Amino acid sequence: MLEEINSLLRVMQKEGVIGSSQITDVQKKRVKEAARRLPLNFYLHHKSLNISQGKVYFLIEEEKEKKLVSCVCGKVNDDQFVADETINIDGFSLKICPLTHENAMVIRKIFSYTAPTVLGTEPAFGTGDRIGGEASATPGHIRAVRNYDVTAFFAQQSVRENARTKRTFQDVLDDVTWGVFQEGYKGRWGADADHLMDLASMGLAVDAGFTMFTVDPSYCINDAAVNMGKRELKREWAKLFRTRKEADNFLDKYLCLKEELVSGNYKLPIRYNEGQIMRIAVQYLRAIRFTIDAYAAIAQHKCDSDFDFEMSVDETSIATSALAHYLIARELNNAEVKLTSLAPRFDAGFEKGIDIRANDGKKPLPSDLRKFEDSIKEHSLIARKMGPYKLSVHSGSDKFTAYPLISKYTEGMFHLKTAGTSYLEAVKVIAQYDSSLFREMHQCALATFGKNRLSYHLTTNLSNIPSIRELSQAEVVKELTINDDWRQVIHVAYGVLLDEFGKRMVNVLTENREDYYQSVAKHIRRHLEVFGVRKESL
Repeated sequence: MLEEINSLLRVMQKEGVIGSSQITDVQKKRVKEAARRLPLNFYLHHKSLNISQGKVYFLIEEEKEKKLVSCVCGKVNDDQFVADETINIDGFSLKICPLTHENAMVIRKIFSYTAPTVLGTEPAFGTGDRIGGEASATPGHIRAVRNYDVTAFFAQQSVRENARTKRTFQDVLDDVTWGVFQEGYKGRWGADADHLMDLASMGLAVDAGFTMFTVDPSYCINDAAVNMGKRELKREWAKLFRTRKEADNFLDKYLCLKEELVSGNYKLPIRYNEGQIMRIAVQYLRAIRFTIDAYAAIAQHKCDSDFDFEMSVDETSIATSALAHYLIARELNNAEVKLTSLAPRFDAGFEKGIDIRANDGKKPLPSDLRKFEDSIKEHSLIARKMGPYKLSVHSGSDKFTAYPLISKYTEGMFHLKTAGTSYLEAVKVIAQYDSSLFREMHQCALATFGKNRLSYHLTTNLSNIPSIRELSQAEVVKELTINDDWRQVIHVAYGVLLDEFGKRMVNVLTENREDYYQSVAKHIRRHLEVFGVRKESL
């Protein structure tokens, strides 16, 4: 590598990179073109080129492994990176460094754009990545959102996803940091620790450096309240309070409430009767209290530094009513919980990796879409008036029919979360370049579907899964785009597939790196465009 590195350094000197105070995009492109003509035994990620305090930094990739190169004039390189190898050549000292957690922490200090930040109520798009490591989808995500008027949560992962992929919050954030550095992305981005259900997980996310915390108190939600008789409802209601007086005060607070939320010609009256208050409280009050405690714990752990915070009540069997949303928001406001976003359970089928469906899993009729539109209108209005905070859309992947309605009523106050759709694009790339591997993955996904689906609400019809022996390679890729049932079977199998075939999957994706990035970028960009996200003027 010594001779190749020497040749690359001469190119950088010629283009004025070494010794400059700032490296321009034009210089990066010139270095890229010159590097292509050199007999290098590694690949230069030219967009990563940057300079700090006279030191030049960039990523190279050799035998599918990425390394950070730190270069300084003189014989001593005193930066804090831990190196696998140190090279002294022609008046330069170079460190060849692995992409470890320790080195990720250093790069975040040197280049602040590689660290996540608090994004507040800016419109946001979450792009989870279920593979990570050498096959991180982050470069594809960056290429998708670049030049669009939207912020991104490139680091977005739930505890459930971490368990299935055998990753940690630290792994997720580090992978994104290196992806951001690789692409030279200077925009602000966030890190969302999603679906947090216990204080221990929240602590791990805080310690890892995440900037957003999505609390999921679904195990505290009692959906049975919706169908309880009066006697059972009163019994469960009484359990929520220490004294009768406390219960009466809660009841009076909402019985006396006469509120009307207005947006243009649309008016949403907020009125409660006794039964509605009791039913909503039995269903949600324990979840509200858990969320309040979680917010306080995170704030204390972060020493009161700013952070984004979301409450998620989407993983329930019952759609969140406007009255329930209002009561939740009011209770959180009273407890001084500063919401960045809230994720209700919409009145529609939001299944994984496919377009919106009716609640029964069928293709939505016009009446279903009108009902969904009404719920979006109500929830968006409550979020604006009670915060303002963003309306968060979970399982947002590929909901192309729903996007125009969500965009219309949220008026930029939205946070759309996707995750599995980028992984499905990775699978399509594997199917395109290694049909033998994909066939093994297909059989494994089918065989384990019963177990894989347990954490998800799905209405998958297995009889609609094609026999891949009858399909050409091109037909397989096409069907993985349009066949909802097949997409769901592959979607929920990510944990077992990574367990069984992870190394082989990563090999295919790294060998076809640019096609992988472009496939992910194209698909995510379609989300943005259908949603109506504006392109920034260049």
